[in-house]
Amino acid sequence: MKKILVFSFSFIGDAVLSTAVIQPLISHFPDTHITFLVGPNAYDLLANDPQIDASLVYDNRGEHAGLKGRIKLIKALRREKYDLVVNLRDSFIARCVGAEHWGLVRGDRERHAVTRYLEVLSKQGIDTTDAYPQLQLTEVELATAQCFLDETGITSKRLLIGIHPGGNWEYKLWSAEKYVQLATTLLDEKDVSILLFAGPNERELQAQVADSMTTSPILVETHNLREVAALIRACDVYIGNDTGPMHIAAAVGTPVIALFGSTNHIRSGPYGDKHVVVQSGLDLGCNPCHPGRNPGGCGAGSCAVIDGITVEQVLNAVDCIIVP
Repeated sequence: MKKILVFSFSFIGDAVLSTAVIQPLISHFPDTHITFLVGPNAYDLLANDPQIDASLVYDNRGEHAGLKGRIKLIKALRREKYDLVVNLRDSFIARCVGAEHWGLVRGDRERHAVTRYLEVLSKQGIDTTDAYPQLQLTEVELATAQCFLDETGITSKRLLIGIHPGGNWEYKLWSAEKYVQLATTLLDEKDVSILLFAGPNERELQAQVADSMTTSPILVETHNLREVAALIRACDVYIGNDTGPMHIAAAVGTPVIALFGSTNHIRSGPYGDKHVVVQSGLDLGCNPCHPGRNPGGCGAGSCAVIDGITVEQVLNAVDCIIVP
């Protein structure tokens, strides 16, 4: 059995994108044991994924902070006697594990993250054709999501639209007021039900949007990312900013409408052909500012480029995805 360690990421979205390497590795090394090393926030999402044999936490702000913490991590990883390390985060620690090392290819970074991750494998002769980020959910998780929907009275006859107005950076966010207008229009003009998602620190925003709507949405309040993923999978379309849940949606096969302004959709947009990226078309000369040397350097507190996206643009994107 070949023991493979994949150096993944701390942020949820990046960790989800890194799952694109799993199936090519399994196909190339049928008798293999795959371990993912991820940050604490992403651990729960990947720990129970049937594709992965084991998950470990790299807590660079806690247990593994500083030189002493990194040495502790290296020693723990060396004890596992891995045969191969797939280093997607270009980490120096990955070179100290005592295994064969496959690292990122130096070159043009103006490509999608998934393209760069898969290139780590393809340069070693592994076929990555049709590989893409995937999250596999268990039958129990899918059944739990269906029970939640049944209890709320949602019927399969209605379209189910997931909306997540939040995100981990204020410059990524479309305004709450426009999300209210969007959700209200969808409810008024289409036979839909709306699941309103929110992260653990976004309950106030979730309540603000819900309270401003004329028809109440269904609030998703679980902190369990696997439960969130299962509920997103049940949706006919997911609408949101550039966030981890956006990548979760694409990885479970739900069509995504992603709103971009301050971040680079070429590098971090939803991966796949069935998704739609909506942009305002404004060019202030500073966008996208992330990634970059001075993200949010304008100090405005919000991004005028993403604010310029109209509700009508997003509604048109919904019509493009959903066949009447």
